[in-house]
Amino acid sequence: MSFTSKIDEWMKEVDERPESAATIVRLVVRRLRELSEQNEELLTENIALENGTRVEEYQKQITHLEYQLNMFKRRFRVDESTLASLPITEENASILNLLIYNAQGRVFRVELDEETKAVGSLSGEIVTDQEPPRLLTISSNETLLFLFTSGRVETFSASDIPTIEIGNTWTWEQATLVNEPHAGETLACIIPFSHLPLSDFFLQISRRGFTKKALTSISDSVLQNHFLGRGAIHKSDQPFNMTLANKNDLAAFVTYEGKVTAFDVEELSYTTIERIKLSATDYVIGAFLLPKNSSVLCITQNGKVIHRESNSIEILKSSNSKGQSLIPASRLEQGVRFMGAMAVKDTDQIAVLDATGKINIHQVREMTGNGSISAEDWILSIGLIQAEAGKKRSAS
Repeated sequence: MSFTSKIDEWMKEVDERPESAATIVRLVVRRLRELSEQNEELLTENIALENGTRVEEYQKQITHLEYQLNMFKRRFRVDESTLASLPITEENASILNLLIYNAQGRVFRVELDEETKAVGSLSGEIVTDQEPPRLLTISSNETLLFLFTSGRVETFSASDIPTIEIGNTWTWEQATLVNEPHAGETLACIIPFSHLPLSDFFLQISRRGFTKKALTSISDSVLQNHFLGRGAIHKSDQPFNMTLANKNDLAAFVTYEGKVTAFDVEELSYTTIERIKLSATDYVIGAFLLPKNSSVLCITQNGKVIHRESNSIEILKSSNSKGQSLIPASRLEQGVRFMGAMAVKDTDQIAVLDATGKINIHQVREMTGNGSISAEDWILSIGLIQAEAGKKRSAS
């Protein structure tokens, strides 16, 4: 029924029932307001179409969707002729790789085979810019996001990084410099990025325990401008990690001096906020999503393993908390500190880098059972090898 017909009907109603006039007037005013708002929206849309801004916006959205589709194609190694036959299992599409990278942006890529225990060894200066190297396992067809301490981002394919032979000794001069850091910045972290289309949020965590959440719907702008932001407030603070997260995810981070805190991702603010009160000498050394039925594994510099079930980690609502302590005060006084932490399952494995430069792989079940790992020197860094990912190792 048209609005004009409704007016005729309402006038008849007023003639028959004068007491309903006030109600009819309210209905008319409400409807006129709705029509006015719709008219304004249509006018704005017409103007946008006429001057081309709406067309440009739609073109950007199409370009971004094509980029996400290409990430899926590369991830699952499909082309146009096979796209219709999805799903294709990732297990058959890629093999497991280990990235070893430093703050100066140099990266090694190693293909892990089924029997790998000793990955290889770094020689020369291992720690650069007072930052130990980081270890990250990825699929060989992964898309990678490089986040720099300035907030700048760049994307690459894992295949852009040449592989090196397993079991050898390497120097940083042999590593690939995929994208050289600009003046005043270093490489903060490398993030597997192919799950962007399936994610709701970018979740950033800084060295001093600040968090920032952003919707992945802004990823088009982030990638076009090559900028995500630092996720830190103070100049002395630096970005530490970024992960892709979804609604209902829990996340956690662990600090050098043994503090741990967990939080609900969906309840986080979209602004940069301090999640934990840290001492002047403390900083974040591990940040991760915390799935159900997982546990938090932490390792000290001398190889001792601390293991806590995820449901024992307090989910904190307030940013004024100092977090749970995993290292007793007496052990802190003796100099015990954490060098790495992550969420694990018993069937997972951990890649461990020690101060001699050696990188070895250990079973989580054995690590937690023994309460420690053997290493030739101080532990510098660890990386998670999930059991499901481990099935994709190349044949020896």
